[in-house]
Amino acid sequence: MTRPTFLLAACLLLAAVHAGAQPVTAPIVEIRIHGNHSTPDADVLALTGLAVGQPASDEVLEAARARVEASGRFEAVTVRRLERSIDTPNDFMVLVEVTERPGVSPEDLTPGWITRLTSERLWVPVLRYDEGYGMTYGLQTALDGAFGGTSQLAVPATWGGERRIGLEGTRSFEGRGLSRVQAGADLRRTEHPAFDLVEERARIFGRLEGALTTTTRVGLEAARDRVRFDGAKDDVTRLTADLMVDTRVDPAFPRNAVWGRAAIERLDVVTGARRRLRADASAALGLPFGSAVTVRGFITSSDGALPRYEQTMIGGGLATRGYRRGYRVGDNAAGASVSLAYPFGSPLAIVRHGVRTFVDWGAVYDAGTKVGDATFDRGIGVGWFANLMAVNAYVDAGRANGTWRVHVRFGTGF
Repeated sequence: MTRPTFLLAACLLLAAVHAGAQPVTAPIVEIRIHGNHSTPDADVLALTGLAVGQPASDEVLEAARARVEASGRFEAVTVRRLERSIDTPNDFMVLVEVTERPGVSPEDLTPGWITRLTSERLWVPVLRYDEGYGMTYGLQTALDGAFGGTSQLAVPATWGGERRIGLEGTRSFEGRGLSRVQAGADLRRTEHPAFDLVEERARIFGRLEGALTTTTRVGLEAARDRVRFDGAKDDVTRLTADLMVDTRVDPAFPRNAVWGRAAIERLDVVTGARRRLRADASAALGLPFGSAVTVRGFITSSDGALPRYEQTMIGGGLATRGYRRGYRVGDNAAGASVSLAYPFGSPLAIVRHGVRTFVDWGAVYDAGTKVGDATFDRGIGVGWFANLMAVNAYVDAGRANGTWRVHVRFGTGF
């Protein structure tokens, strides 16, 4: 670059910087209000203090934003200067964008915190049938944003097979690292399917989860239970670390995916301090004509004897179909299943259903016994499954020891 050319470029750059540093003195030609659904435009405009003809300077716009924010009516406020035309210089429009607080209505433009919380209340019905426990029904109330950000305060209340009342708080975070914090307490009452005895639990817990990838999470949970069972009252303290993997795109009918959970628990129970390992993993492979084969394996292994209410059951629609739920109970359990499923209709249909055939194996065994020495039972059968939006249903007919048994499970997916 020659010296005259360099000097000319430098002068142009200095002129541009000098021009950009000049304050805006052109007047406001138009004012628009966006984002308000209950507060009238005139009220928002009055809060800004802006008027057509005022200078569209940064100072004027910042003062207007501060006035609207100070009113306390809105969660977020932005005031921007926009050029209405590229052909007409200094033809400025001011855009005022607001986000109204929850609970705002034409009758109450400045709701209190109780009104704001209750306005974000969600009502989620609970209806499910669990083999061995029966029908459970109830309602879960949730308050979104109770702790700021993406958070929720939930109050589950159910009756029937599981009687439960609880309080759970959750806060989620985006990105990797800490992704979820959860804490809560609840009271539960069920009838144990294996022993036909009432089990009551008062539980308090806290949990942290972290996202390693979009499909992998780790968790750490601490909990304390007060258990009433068969006339005794015991305390159970547990600390759990787990790893969860889920690559499913369509959980209702997975194909070419793996999912599962592995956990290690430290238990302090009436029989002593115990370490228990749990793992439950599944893999699905897509086949021609929309079908899929799914393989599942699970194992629970404790290094010592456990009280009966902490032992693992097999049988029923979740493990070893063809046998009733809880027909065998032990400190440890292991099992596997293979199923071939074929869905009907389009994956985009509102109601999806299909048929499947399966083979299950399951065993329970005492602590100190090797899984290879356990006696495994087998069940085979056919079934039907359906998904209607958030409701899932399964009906399986399993055959074991020359006898058929029907297993039914359904419930909301919330």
